[in-house]
Amino acid sequence: MDIFCIFISMANFGQEIITASFFNSRTNGKDFIEKRAILIEEAINFPQGTHEKQKKSVVAKIDNGKEAYFLKPGKETTRKAPNLHDMFPNVSNDFDKWAFEQIWEYLIKISIIQQAAFKQILVLLYRLCFYTDHEFINNKLRYKPSAQILGYIDNLEKFVLKAGFQEKFKTSEVGLLEFLYFIDLLAWNEDVKYHHSKNKADFTGKYEKKVGRVNTILTIISAPILISKFINNILESTKSKNVIDVKLITNTIQRFTKTRGLCILSKFDLIEFLQPYLEA
Repeated sequence: MDIFCIFISMANFGQEIITASFFNSRTNGKDFIEKRAILIEEAINFPQGTHEKQKKSVVAKIDNGKEAYFLKPGKETTRKAPNLHDMFPNVSNDFDKWAFEQIWEYLIKISIIQQAAFKQILVLLYRLCFYTDHEFINNKLRYKPSAQILGYIDNLEKFVLKAGFQEKFKTSEVGLLEFLYFIDLLAWNEDVKYHHSKNKADFTGKYEKKVGRVNTILTIISAPILISKFINNILESTKSKNVIDVKLITNTIQRFTKTRGLCILSKFDLIEFLQPYLEA
């Protein structure tokens, strides 16, 4: 598995870009697994209530006053083969009914608003996946974007997203920062579900290491890219009266059916789409 070494080049807002370069996971793979294990064991020890009265564990307080938290137990604890440590992630009740459908809808709308912002936000998600913007705070690993990154996110929100959602879709959406916190919690919970044994983190079981956090966020990134390509093809073909390339969407469907709900682009495809924000 390869991951990104990511840094930001900041100028004035019109020139801000996220650039990312690949490096082999052998370099940081051990540290990455150790961080995932720390979070898994922390979550296993969160207090557990009942389905009628869940216990709330606040893991972060965002600068705007909102809270990122888990409710425990989650719905998958009642399955025939239960995920015993499943939790319900949320940010100040903004994501009560969110699933992958709502996540992809949010990102696809952004792709229609502005492709550059769409690509930059996908790179922010990649940073989040591999803890690039996480810090240890009071011995707990937390998503904590720097002041520079927060300013970057705020500029995307103020100058692109808010007006774009209103102009294109006549709606307001959750804030970008809240969205990033939610994805972090969602991916954290996926790790907890798959990599534990006897109430301890365990990456030696039947699931590959990429199962959980990595596959979840890569799918969140990859599926909207494929759908965005199809939408752009429709728009361009309609203008030029060319034939619409339906294979762009059937390819997406095929990826999902072959991989049981996963849709992960190759390194080459990611680099090709995310240029100039992603570099080989």
